[in-house]
Amino acid sequence: MAGGGAAASPGARRTAARSRLRGVFHRHRRAGELSRGPGHGSWGPGGGGAVTITRRLVVAGGAIAAAGACRAQPAESLAEAAARRGVLFGAAVEPQTLDRDPAFAALIRRECAGLTPENHMKWNLLRPAPRRFDFAGADRLVEIAQGQGMAVHGHALVWHEANPDWLARELNPGTAAEILYEHIDAVVGRYAGRVRSWDVVNEAIERNDRRPDGLRRSPWLEALGPDYIPMAFEAAHRADPAARLVLSDYGFEYDDEAWMVEKRGTTLERLAGWRRDGVPIHALGIQGHLLGDRPPAFGEGLRRFLRDVARLGLEIYVTELDVNDQNTQGGVVRRDEVVAEIYDAFLRAVLDEPAVRMVTTWGLSDRYTSKADMFPRRDGAPVRPLPFDRDLAPKLARRAIAQAFGGVR
Repeated sequence: MAGGGAAASPGARRTAARSRLRGVFHRHRRAGELSRGPGHGSWGPGGGGAVTITRRLVVAGGAIAAAGACRAQPAESLAEAAARRGVLFGAAVEPQTLDRDPAFAALIRRECAGLTPENHMKWNLLRPAPRRFDFAGADRLVEIAQGQGMAVHGHALVWHEANPDWLARELNPGTAAEILYEHIDAVVGRYAGRVRSWDVVNEAIERNDRRPDGLRRSPWLEALGPDYIPMAFEAAHRADPAARLVLSDYGFEYDDEAWMVEKRGTTLERLAGWRRDGVPIHALGIQGHLLGDRPPAFGEGLRRFLRDVARLGLEIYVTELDVNDQNTQGGVVRRDEVVAEIYDAFLRAVLDEPAVRMVTTWGLSDRYTSKADMFPRRDGAPVRPLPFDRDLAPKLARRAIAQAFGGVR
């Protein structure tokens, strides 16, 4: 959901956010398909639809804290709870944030076994000019992860968004293959043996583009045709044969969304074909951007979809998990209950499938979340989409995630 020296400006992030919001959810709503409620420092120590809430997540024998958080740090980390289930738990982060905020860095070090660069491996930061790469931010994140014995999940080698301006000018059928291969060879080759897995192609399926194969009409497809996807995976595999290679996308999560159900079927068809053709795809990435203003419809349809993915011989990674509480009604305590219950319902459904091997939240603390810019609340209250609050205290969402992994309640 980028890799050079500096992060994108707030204005650029807001512009991208508005575009992304229109492109993901508003497009489906207009189509009538979406029902209510998709320099290195030191590494230091609204109204939405109704949601039915259970009391499972409330601390037994005590009231919920006024701020909706459980202030004491739990004895077992999320990484430890996940590992006992054979799952790698991690979070998406910015390296400069870890360098300038020792308390947040310590929380990441305690809770996570893996890191995903939120922006510093995307084209717009990593490749500012056709013949120039800027690896500073990506190098720093990999350095931090290696220093703490953490895995790195690379994000993302090919995407239709977050691209530098020059790419639109340079990309055409005569140049696209060379640009694609040069980029993947340089990036994956640089981090071979240090990045465990890669989102090789991100958001390749878009049924609203009305192609018979269901593929998105991205700049890469327009330049190279559908073969750009096998080409990207094959190039990544050549550059690092040991890396796990992922096709990642949004819009698989809800059983009661017709377009998501249809997208599941399209994705299975494409994956089955690529597997038959020997394309080195090792996992499907399910982003997991969940909504706090609609019922958590994560049922048998989702479970069946995950079983079908696993039958293709693929692992499954949850790559960008969070809960958008932009339109969730109530005060902090109520909203935190709703968000926690959605995490709980989703992860309990997903983790029923043994092929799920990684869960990554898109951020770890509300102190640093892209939801603040992308989906601000109308009432001006801070958004609370993540397991820890802005003071780095664990929330009910953190308890829900731990319990879904089978951790201490």
